[in-house]
Amino acid sequence: MSVNISGVTNKDDSGHYSWEKTVADVNNIDESFATARDLGYTRLNYARVTTVSSLDKYDSKDIYTIQLQSNGNLSIVMKSGDTSDDKVLDLSKYEAALEDVKRSLDPAGYAQKELEKLKEQEKLDVFEESAPGLYMKVYMVQNGRQVLIADSTAEADSKLRKNAEDIMTGDYKAKKGSYYIETGYKEGTEVPKDGTPYALQILQGKTFKHDYITTETKSDDSKNKKISTQKDMELTASTGAYGTTAISAAYAAQIQAQSSAGLATMLSDGYLNMASMTSKTDKASQLFSALLDV
Repeated sequence: MSVNISGVTNKDDSGHYSWEKTVADVNNIDESFATARDLGYTRLNYARVTTVSSLDKYDSKDIYTIQLQSNGNLSIVMKSGDTSDDKVLDLSKYEAALEDVKRSLDPAGYAQKELEKLKEQEKLDVFEESAPGLYMKVYMVQNGRQVLIADSTAEADSKLRKNAEDIMTGDYKAKKGSYYIETGYKEGTEVPKDGTPYALQILQGKTFKHDYITTETKSDDSKNKKISTQKDMELTASTGAYGTTAISAAYAAQIQAQSSAGLATMLSDGYLNMASMTSKTDKASQLFSALLDV
């Protein structure tokens, strides 16, 4: 189901309409397709969807759902990590000038080196380059079931892995329908002390008119620095408030709060400015801004 977003239109100089909403993360014990956070929809050359979130040792997985309203190439870019290198001096214009000199002095030698670079790039793990330590799985709803169609952790030569790479590069030809996106830490990853901010950006086609940004708040386990277990669920069930298959009471309260607060508000003109974000979401907003510059 698509999310209905309302509010006063905010249109930038490029003609893009921007919208924002906030969703509540759930504890790992509650993560399932049933509790996936709804990101709304995307449509060919019409809507771009971005979600900004974070993972940590108390909350190591997220699941989202989104509706594709068109057939066409699907791109899901995932980026993670801190942005401390933003303070490094930008030498790109000097590097470009140097490359021009090399090309003019030794065209044949330059071409050979560029070919070698391309061969090396083919060996790179696209996910480790953009989101080290994280994985992404994509499911499509087929005949009422969530069917795995892409997995960044699958074997290198498998169809699931190839689909995941094509999705990251925007070369995957998707069919319209309901999709789920699962992200999390890969097995064996050493989780940073402060967690890992990350962003997903979803687009069909090359252009867009509407920009939808979803910010996911931390789960209760992340806030309380604990990990809920099945034993906790059983303890909750013993009170008679919820069954063992029900979501936790904390998440139920979050759902109730969200429904009364409304689904979305408009983006202010300064939302995309990293400096305008609060310190609590500073890392996530920096990552989001870096993602939009790609």
